[in-house]
Amino acid sequence: MHTSTLVSRMIAMAGQPDETAPATETQPAARVKRIVWSAQAAALRGSLSARAVYDIETAVTLDLDSMELPEIFFTSVEIGGRVITCDLDASGTASIFGLIDAGEYDDLVEEAGDDALFGVDWDGVYITPARTRH
Repeated sequence: MHTSTLVSRMIAMAGQPDETAPATETQPAARVKRIVWSAQAAALRGSLSARAVYDIETAVTLDLDSMELPEIFFTSVEIGGRVITCDLDASGTASIFGLIDAGEYDDLVEEAGDDALFGVDWDGVYITPARTRH
């Protein structure tokens, strides 16, 4: 398993609600209904081919849906030598935050150390699930 894939799974697990919140099993799994690109990711999107955009959005959708969670506050999906950082809210809106070279992403995760469990993006480590709300 690639480092970024393993870290993505740990990030998704870290983002699950605590015991005081309603049980995850009782909440329906969110499914991707639409995808939005943050300003930073959208700037890079313009330089991609339509096929690359389609492949990225398809990979993000498949990965987020496969987790079968009510909400995913931060994860990453690796495709075509890039790591796509993203999330999924309970209403089905997936956000793409960044497209990072896989090697760079691994360096960011290594630099973050234990904090990588909370999520790593270009801007550093994210430790709050309130990063974006749609």
